[in-house]
Amino acid sequence: MSASREKKSRQSDPTQGLTQKERKELQEQQAAKRKAVVYTVIGVIVAVLVAALLIWHSGIFQRGKTALTVGGRDYSVTDVNYYFTYYMNQAYSTSGGAFDPSKDLRTQYTDEEQTKSYFDQFLDSTIEQLKKISALETAASEAGYTLSDDDKAYVDEAISSTKKAAESYGYAYDGYLKAMYGKYMTPSAFKTCVEREALVNGYQSAYADSLGITDEDIQAYYEENASTLDTYDYRYIYLSGKAASTTDEDGNTVEPTEEETKAAMEAAKAKADAFVAAVNSSDDKETAFAELAPDYVSEDDKEDYEADPDASLHTGTVGSSLSYQSFGEWLMDDSRASGDVGVVESSSGYYAVMLLNRYRDETATADIRHILIKAEVADADDPATEDVDESKVPTQEALDAAKAEAEDILAQWEAGDKTAESFGALAEEYSDDPGSNTNGGLYEQVAPGVMFEGFNDWIFADGRAIGDTGLVENPQDGQQGWHIIYLEGWDEPVWKLTGKNALTNEKLNTWLEGLTENMEATQGAGVKYLGE
Repeated sequence: MSASREKKSRQSDPTQGLTQKERKELQEQQAAKRKAVVYTVIGVIVAVLVAALLIWHSGIFQRGKTALTVGGRDYSVTDVNYYFTYYMNQAYSTSGGAFDPSKDLRTQYTDEEQTKSYFDQFLDSTIEQLKKISALETAASEAGYTLSDDDKAYVDEAISSTKKAAESYGYAYDGYLKAMYGKYMTPSAFKTCVEREALVNGYQSAYADSLGITDEDIQAYYEENASTLDTYDYRYIYLSGKAASTTDEDGNTVEPTEEETKAAMEAAKAKADAFVAAVNSSDDKETAFAELAPDYVSEDDKEDYEADPDASLHTGTVGSSLSYQSFGEWLMDDSRASGDVGVVESSSGYYAVMLLNRYRDETATADIRHILIKAEVADADDPATEDVDESKVPTQEALDAAKAEAEDILAQWEAGDKTAESFGALAEEYSDDPGSNTNGGLYEQVAPGVMFEGFNDWIFADGRAIGDTGLVENPQDGQQGWHIIYLEGWDEPVWKLTGKNALTNEKLNTWLEGLTENMEATQGAGVKYLGE
């Protein structure tokens, strides 16, 4: 080694010149320092991992992940779950427990062949809805549309009513949102979802108002679609053709054979034919229909038809809603005449149907204002009364108090200038109806049959005049109390309103189809958290 290199080596050796004992002490000190550094690093790593786990379990990472990208817009787990859980809850409430929402929806199927899971079904529905949402968000942005005052009021009311629902079910607000919309939902995320909903609905309404549909447009549409816009009065009874199941010696249910099912359907048709023949042989077909019905319906229904001659009667049904009935096409056939009676097959039986009237309903719709005073309910159920839940059903004392308050408010209005505007001011001050207490209690173009029976009967009573007021009790669950009603005016006839709404919806659907045509949706990493 050269002299210079040897010198350099000595200079780089920190133990140069130390005794053997001093070198040993130095090595022990350095080893202790290395251990301290290692333990410190390990401690930091553990702390970071614990913090990460806490954050993970809080849902912060999951809720913000993109679950779907639709039309170029990213939607987070909470955004998508807002709709996904809606379809899930809707299906659960109507399926009779066909699936368990607390278990993995990917392993529960909608059919015996297991070709489609419930997860895929709800996801498909959600994607279709988000295509419309995405398209409307983009269109609203391009049009410069922002939340209107009405839209903001809708958001405030939606949040307020959700908080009240949480309280009524004994939940904290945050916990209720998680129960309804999945464990990643938060109050701020919920508000974002509701604001988006208000924006697209508000913009869609604004677009509909801009269509400029004229009376001539409505008349032309009616002439092309009279069968669905006309109103029908009719009677019907149903004759079941379902064969009864049996039980084997082990107590197992045995489904009917094809032969048994066929025989049951043939028997139902024969019974329906006999009923129609008997009705047609009478000089007064409608009376015969009502009087003979108890002898032909099932034993379960017999008592109802005996007690009420009009159990088979249906009036004021708009044709568009008949399309969902098996006998709808028969009733709406242009060749059908009043008094016609016929037999119509369904998937599990036969209907005997009689057309009474088909007409264009010229009844004027109503513009009304109202104030709802709900009767107070107890904070909790009284365990001493098993048949009544006092937290949901008001006492008679509470109902009387609500009526007295309604009478006082009406007297207050009558002592003033008695105008629609002053009534509206009182509605905004006192009404418990979230659907109208921010717009003066106003409901426009109310058609017969839309409101509950007592409310409807008051509006359309013979002799009802503009400016009339009245008190009506509301017996509906969750709405028990008293209404103060004010008739502000008469509006478009039923047929015209129905036609305008149908034409508007047709144009809106065409417009939306154009906006969503060829729109793509891709799944993101967050899709695995949907439904949780």
